[in-house]
Amino acid sequence: MTADKSPVHHDTLPEPTNLRDTLERAGIEHLDVDEERIVVIYQQAILMVTATDGQVTATQELDVELWEAAPRSTAPDSEAVLTSFTDELMAATSTPQ
Repeated sequence: MTADKSPVHHDTLPEPTNLRDTLERAGIEHLDVDEERIVVIYQQAILMVTATDGQVTATQELDVELWEAAPRSTAPDSEAVLTSFTDELMAATSTPQ
């Protein structure tokens, strides 16, 4: 990791959410880091998702940071990847369990 400033999205979910379960339902690859963070592989990009108000098993506030863009990415900017991920995560949280 470098000292470069990576793009970060600050998001609020409609209700406290288990991010692990939500990512599983959405079919999005992820790895647990600790109780507050999950590494996500989304469209071949690497994202760090951090629960800012608790743990990943019950959070409503989160930060999504682009750690590494997809190799050979043709995306015009990294904001598009973060926005797409956030949209997909929001859609998955509203999916009935």
